[in-house]
Amino acid sequence: MKNHRNYLKVTLDMFVIQLMWAFGVLGVLLIVQIFKLFFGNNTDQYYSAFFIIANIFTFVIGIIAIHFLPYYVENGVTRKDYFKGATLASIGLAIILPFLAWGISALTQLILQSISSLTFKEPNLDAMTNDGNLVGDIIQFLILTPYVNPENNLILSLGIFSLNILMYYLAGWLIGAAFYRYHTVIGLGFIAMTLAVLTLVNVLVRNTLNLPVLENYSFIDLPRNIAIPVIVLIALILIGSIRSITKDVTIKMH
Repeated sequence: MKNHRNYLKVTLDMFVIQLMWAFGVLGVLLIVQIFKLFFGNNTDQYYSAFFIIANIFTFVIGIIAIHFLPYYVENGVTRKDYFKGATLASIGLAIILPFLAWGISALTQLILQSISSLTFKEPNLDAMTNDGNLVGDIIQFLILTPYVNPENNLILSLGIFSLNILMYYLAGWLIGAAFYRYHTVIGLGFIAMTLAVLTLVNVLVRNTLNLPVLENYSFIDLPRNIAIPVIVLIALILIGSIRSITKDVTIKMH
């Protein structure tokens, strides 16, 4: 791959491959949603269902993203081009996946409601319950990321969805890179740090949208004009950290 624009080839490759994985998840979820519709009175909207799954999915493929590096280096692509291409691919996924979920959701509702009396419910993804279990609260907080109903504000909803996807992808990528370069103990430290970062972003977005926050994190209360730049700064720090780890990492040949 002797080309000054190798990063564009990496971008296209990783974007297409990961998008194919996403289509698999979208397809399975669609089958599950249709099954639930015909064997129950109602079901969650496809959009909100994928909203929850997308965080876990993109976190996982973010972890896997580091394993593209050996392949590209073996084929003459620099670590810098890999990094640039993978970053652009992650941004592309963050943009397109919310639109795909919204389009599929709107289409399925239109078709199914025209041929039956099936109803869709909109779950309250912003409801926070504090049961005193710190681990449980953290898991709940990380899964139930800030949500905006697309029927209320489509642009804001898609924007928040994209932000969540990008942050979780970067978090997974950082963890994967840390485990690839360092030993297990340091990798575990990166997991703890990354979960703390995701929690902070969750709180800041909730502050910005005036959504409820768990009592344990209520002390983090920044005004919107400060919270938004901090979120952008966190994303840039994650990207910079990934670059720092991967720029001279020893490639493990198979």
